[in-house]
Order: sequence, then structure tokens, then C-alpha cells
Amino acid sequence: MAIWITALKIIPWGSVLESAPHIVKAAKQVFSAAKSDSSGFADASSSPVGDGSVNPDKLDKRVRLLEAKIIELSNEQRASAELIKSLAEQNALVVEAIEVFRVRVKILLIACISLVGVLAGVVFWLATK
Repeated sequence: MAIWITALKIIPWGSVLESAPHIVKAAKQVFSAAKSDSSGFADASSSPVGDGSVNPDKLDKRVRLLEAKIIELSNEQRASAELIKSLAEQNALVVEAIEVFRVRVKILLIACISLVGVLAGVVFWLATK
């Protein structure tokens, strides 16, 4: 149990807490953008291009809607990339803290084994005296 407490002390919680609102905000933006339905885009894409009647106004509207959707998707992709980068940085901090724990646990294990050996030697020495 003490290992977890030590692990929690090593993690730079200031950085984690400072980054958390940005991560949550970015995640909300990504998910809300993904959930939002572009009804104009759906209307423009519902009629096929090759339906026999080529209306330049409809085609122009569809092209503008498609361009807007491409820009929107590009922005979502950029936001997702920023979110992933932020999460990767936080993950790196956690991995670094775990590595420090691993080294400390190994040192503590060696120290405990050494102390048990010394204690056994002292007990043996006192028993033979």
C-alpha cells in the first residue's frame, strides 16, 4: 500500500491538474463535433449527382457544403491530434513515475533482504553466545 502512496506523491499532480481542463475541453469539442449532424450537408448529399437534371445552383451549394465539411473535419482532426498529444504527454509522465517506482521498489527489496540477513546473523550470533 505504501508503494501506491509513494507513486501518487511522485506524479507531478500540478501539471496533471493544470492540463486536465484543456484535455476535457478538447475532448468535449471533439465529441460534440462528431455528434453534431450537419443537416445541410446531409440534404445536399442526399440527391445523387447523376440524377439526370444538372442544376448549377444545387451543384454550387453542394460544393460549398462539401468544402465547409472538409474544413470542419480538418479542424476536428487538428483538435484530435492536440488531444492525443496532450494525453501522450500525460502518459509519458505516468510511465516515468512508474519507472521511478520500479527502481525504488527494487532498492527497497534489496535493503529488506539485506536487513533480514543481518537480523538472522545477529540472532544466530546471540543464540551461539
